[in-house]
Amino acid sequence: MFKASITKFLVASLAIVMTGLLVAALILAVHTWSHYATAGRIARLTNTDEALFNALVTVRAQISKNSTALIAQDDPRPVVRATRQAASKTVRTALGALQVADFAEHRQYATAVQTAWQKMEAQQFTVDAVSGRVRAERNLHAIDAWREAVNELVDTLNTASAAIGNTVRIGDPMIAEMVQIRRTAWTIRDRYGRQCSTLRVNAERSLPLDATQLETWHGNRAVYTAAWGTLDEFLLRPGVSAGVRQRIDIARRETERVQAKVNAIVDRFDGSGRQVLTSDAWTALCDGPFDAILAIAQQAQVEANQHAADIRAGAFRMLLVAGVDLTAVIAFGAFAVVNVQRRLARPMRILIGAVARLSRHEFAEAVPATASPDELGDLAQALETLRLSALEAERLQEAMSRFTADASHQMRTPLTILSTHISVLGDLIPVHHAAYSSLKDIQEAADRLQRLLIQLLKLARADGRQSLESELGTTDLREVIQETAAKHAAQALEASIDLHFEAEARPFPTQINPIMISEMFANLIDNAIRYNNAGGSVVIRLFEDNGRQIVDVEDDGPGIPADEHEKVFTRFYRLSRDQNRVGSGLGLAIVQSLAATLNVEIKMGTGANNRGLRVRVVFGKDRRPLVP
Repeated sequence: MFKASITKFLVASLAIVMTGLLVAALILAVHTWSHYATAGRIARLTNTDEALFNALVTVRAQISKNSTALIAQDDPRPVVRATRQAASKTVRTALGALQVADFAEHRQYATAVQTAWQKMEAQQFTVDAVSGRVRAERNLHAIDAWREAVNELVDTLNTASAAIGNTVRIGDPMIAEMVQIRRTAWTIRDRYGRQCSTLRVNAERSLPLDATQLETWHGNRAVYTAAWGTLDEFLLRPGVSAGVRQRIDIARRETERVQAKVNAIVDRFDGSGRQVLTSDAWTALCDGPFDAILAIAQQAQVEANQHAADIRAGAFRMLLVAGVDLTAVIAFGAFAVVNVQRRLARPMRILIGAVARLSRHEFAEAVPATASPDELGDLAQALETLRLSALEAERLQEAMSRFTADASHQMRTPLTILSTHISVLGDLIPVHHAAYSSLKDIQEAADRLQRLLIQLLKLARADGRQSLESELGTTDLREVIQETAAKHAAQALEASIDLHFEAEARPFPTQINPIMISEMFANLIDNAIRYNNAGGSVVIRLFEDNGRQIVDVEDDGPGIPADEHEKVFTRFYRLSRDQNRVGSGLGLAIVQSLAATLNVEIKMGTGANNRGLRVRVVFGKDRRPLVP
């Protein structure tokens, strides 16, 4: 009877252990399935990005092909018809892929592409009308509205492609590089190609470039020359494929060769009205490098697609392994329960404790060895490996956070040097000089990058603030917020914004970390000023309600739509209307991270008189909705 009871106890203990092992195996299987699903999503998004890029290329090609046909051919209608059909086919394919793509706001991008496409189609009649006239009566300015619609569709496709590219880039560094190479190659193609259509009439009539044309020409050459420099940096990195390297070399040589010929032709424009080159000859010469340049982008796209497929295949193999592991755990459990022996009791207790700790994510304590040279000993070793892997994953996560902070910090010094030299060059280069516009563009890009780095540093600090919770102390919240607001007075004055602070003239003692509070409100006040309208106002209001201390940061600017209140706390998310403003999309993400660490609540609503935006910070629990 006693022996039977012990056996039952061992069976019960073994059942508990095997239940834990089954849970661990299921967790592994679920994790592997999640990885497989993510790999599949990356592969699908990469294919969608390829469809968008193909559409972008064929839509953009309409301008040069149709313009050349209208100038050089007696009947350009077959060319116009063919380019329209090719563009429509690739746009329809891109729309179909975009409408079912698995990324944020894909429907919004699909709608934008559809709208831009319809606008281009609505202007097609101007091209058809011009192509129906005899060559001498054709005026290319009559299709300006159509060209603008084409460029708008190209920009919309490029924006959607960038959104998908940014999503995919997060998942894998190799795909990230291929996406960047492809986009850089398109920049070269686009900027180089603008001279082909812009200067076609000059070549027909030997018209010298006016000041605006000359400035634009030099500016575009500077942009695509800089893009070649970006590709040079990629070639210096290890692991660049021979295919990409070869296509970059070929395209560079071809572009430099043709550009030299184009430069020589432009130098011969004397205003005589005599034809320097026929439209066909100009197109054949100037458009010559297009295929070689696009081959870079196409090779990068092919390699990104292949790498995404390889990731998915690897994830599928891992899924099979996880399934086999799960099956093996179940089979082993059944065998062990049937063949239980007294010597299994102690190893089982050890494994039960280890599985329990792992399920609670307690990875500090090592899994003890069972001292049994059998399957249970191997299982204990496997659990130890799992524990070490979990510890390594946590270490890598922390290292990633440190890397973000360190990399951002290290980049600030060269950015400061760059800004200094830009300032010096700004004093040396006259405002009317052709390079002055490019210099201003460089300065704006450097300023934007410097702000992004500062925001990344803040976000890294916010993510790692758990250690600062021990620094909580009684602080006068009024004093901290008032000092923070005072630091933004100069910014508000420069932006023509009235900045006010309102609070009772008494202390507001609070258990807070003053550094974190100051940084959180600095971001809120900066956003309220930055996205307000000139002549507007920002009010910081501190008060108490039912024993809770509350701070409102309210402006009377354009506000944020209610359906985007949650989205704006996403890292790098920016409203569509603010895409051209200087900013990084990290300010509110930093606020949310700091709020989580400080255990305070953030609410967002409309300001007074249904104008602007009010962000409320509640120190203490308050689940009531924010009303104007």
